[in-house]
Amino acid sequence: MAFAVELTFRDARQVRRSIHLAHREYWRPLAEQGVLVGTGPWADGSGVLLICQVPDEAAARDLVRGDPYVRSQSIAEVRIRQWHVLLGVPEGERVPGMVRPRDGQSADSRAREPLTPHEHRIALMMLEGMTNRQIAEHFSVSTRAVELHITRIYRKLDIGRRAQLAAAMPWGQRSYL
Repeated sequence: MAFAVELTFRDARQVRRSIHLAHREYWRPLAEQGVLVGTGPWADGSGVLLICQVPDEAAARDLVRGDPYVRSQSIAEVRIRQWHVLLGVPEGERVPGMVRPRDGQSADSRAREPLTPHEHRIALMMLEGMTNRQIAEHFSVSTRAVELHITRIYRKLDIGRRAQLAAAMPWGQRSYL
């Protein structure tokens, strides 16, 4: 069964900086096993959504108890709800904004350029909720330079806005530090 897990931060600014890497490392093996189907932060930075494929709600609660955000008491609210998938996407099918695996590529995905390592780092920083200005300060470049990179990222991933980024990110190295 699929469950939507919503984690709402007490103070997003402090949480993200201190334990976001531990959170990702906790969920990474679960994603590789197919337990974590998808995850990403809310656009306003107030929390994260996790979609888990587990036998029941108790199993979802057990997973959430181990999350570093929860263990550090950085979460104000946890909501777990069973999610009924009405429309699914069979493996190899196209989802708007999602990059297909290399094995079953079609003509349109073969033409798409992969992200450079630098673009990948910028995209991950965006997923962490960093603003364009914060990313620019991190790399000691202008905000305009970051905007140009983001435009190329969007073009390569075939998306039009930041909210589509989490679903479109290629699976691979997920850390920018």
